Amino acid sequence: MSFEQDQDLVQFAFRFLENRGAVLERTGDGFEALLPGPLSQMLGTPEHIQIKNGSGDDTNGMFSISYGSPLLEKMVDAARGQAPILACSLEFDYLKSQGFDRLVKEQFRFYKSMGEVESSAIIKTDYLLVICRYVAQSDEQKEGLLRLAFSYETGALIPRMEEMLSSIVKDFGNPPGPVWKDENLERIVEGIKNQSKGILAEEILFFKESMTRRFRRDAANLEEYYDALKKEMEKSLERPGLSDELIKDRKEKIALLPDELAKKRDDLFKKYSIRLKVEPCGVMFVRTPAVRVLYRVSIGRKRKNLSLTYNPVTRTMDPLVCQGCGRTIWNVHFCDQHHLLCSRCNEQCPLC
Repeated sequence: MSFEQDQDLVQFAFRFLENRGAVLERTGDGFEALLPGPLSQMLGTPEHIQIKNGSGDDTNGMFSISYGSPLLEKMVDAARGQAPILACSLEFDYLKSQGFDRLVKEQFRFYKSMGEVESSAIIKTDYLLVICRYVAQSDEQKEGLLRLAFSYETGALIPRMEEMLSSIVKDFGNPPGPVWKDENLERIVEGIKNQSKGILAEEILFFKESMTRRFRRDAANLEEYYDALKKEMEKSLERPGLSDELIKDRKEKIALLPDELAKKRDDLFKKYSIRLKVEPCGVMFVRTPAVRVLYRVSIGRKRKNLSLTYNPVTRTMDPLVCQGCGRTIWNVHFCDQHHLLCSRCNEQCPLC
């Protein structure tokens, strides 16, 4: 391991202990630490320890930090146990003040209705950038990170916001902390569950194609084997001198071959099926100015006011959310009670 890698690991250990209340003092090849009681119990160390670069035996309060070292593994497990949360604020020299009618018509389709912008106003609004770790598990395994941005207010998934946010200056100095609301967080958690699979479809496309090829190959080999076995067993019936009981037994076994093949094929399908697990591993709370647009929709003779948001990061309108299933929508249907619905929920409104 290089010296730079050693230093990175020691720096990680330093920040980990510092964030959990340890008193630290740097030394030539590491640092000394005075740990709070609960922290030393969690790590299984004395309250006073010394951390040094490289590998070696952990004795007399002296601990080495290297890949695979027991103390580092405990720190990594603890760090992964709770998703880190950052907060930042954004500022823009210019915010869009007109042209919202055109944007709404370009981005949304409101079925069996007409609409127009009534007013707009500058507001402050919040977003959550959620970094998730995903594991695609089949006969093999694929892991990676998925970055999703949500409107904290509505739970709408904001396409490309994470990508575009990376180029915008953020103020981490003294941003307002998030005011956690259970209903908002529940909407976002449901959004991750419901929509991450579709987003990951492209990410794991080659992995899925590989598992599909292997399934088809093994299934073809399996069918070839059982076809040959059937022919061999049928041919054996032609041998002279077979008793009626043996012939009956052999025919019964031949009759069972299709069921055996179906069971083996089903086992293969389960083997190569892909199970997805997605879990948050980091969150960034973003507060930014935006433009709130009041949009009036006429549905027959009735009217409904919608609150839309112009997002200065993506320079587009944020999508709406289906009131039936919570999914992000651009194509908006209305039931008889004027609930905002996706095409699936429009078949039978879950709220009516």
